[in-house]
Amino acid sequence: MKKYLSILFVCALVLSFGTSYVFAQTDGSATNLLDTNSAKNTIQAEKDKIRSSVEQIRTEAKQNIENLKLKIQTGKNKVKMQTAIERITGREDVLQKFDTAIEKLSTLKDNINTKITKLEAQDLNTDTAKAEVAIADEKITEAKGKMADMSTLLSTSANELSKDDKTTLKQLAEDVQNLVKDAHLALNEAVSSLKDELQNKINPPN
Repeated sequence: MKKYLSILFVCALVLSFGTSYVFAQTDGSATNLLDTNSAKNTIQAEKDKIRSSVEQIRTEAKQNIENLKLKIQTGKNKVKMQTAIERITGREDVLQKFDTAIEKLSTLKDNINTKITKLEAQDLNTDTAKAEVAIADEKITEAKGKMADMSTLLSTSANELSKDDKTTLKQLAEDVQNLVKDAHLALNEAVSSLKDELQNKINPPN
């Protein structure tokens, strides 16, 4: 678990710098925080590395759950076996629910980035939208990190969770829900900003 917590810590640290960079670009003081595109590229590389690590943990957890299912089916007590199968299936359903929500947000974020690129080609100001997308990206990545912790917790054993593990799981689930909500709000703000900029271009304010 310490391994995964350290990943989350690095994730939060790198993303905090990334968000600062975007806001710095928006207010025109980027050079006071980070130096040129080199720093930006370094931050992006770290983000990609973190995402890769988190996705690997999630993939391993999915395989662990499948292995647990196979192991359970070799048991002789049919009642206990059925109870364990239902427990594992319930855990899968919970993880899949969060996976689906996060994946939808990632798709929406990509679509907005595509729209930003098109509108920039029309000389529209997309700074606000970019800042909101950066916030959403931070929230999505952090949510994936907490999902990795949830996956590890739920795929280690088919046994019922301890009281402490249940408390940890509840907190992680609440954190993911809040992060997903915050990311969705940020993306909505990005879309709203792009609509306003486009409207101002079509009908310039007096």
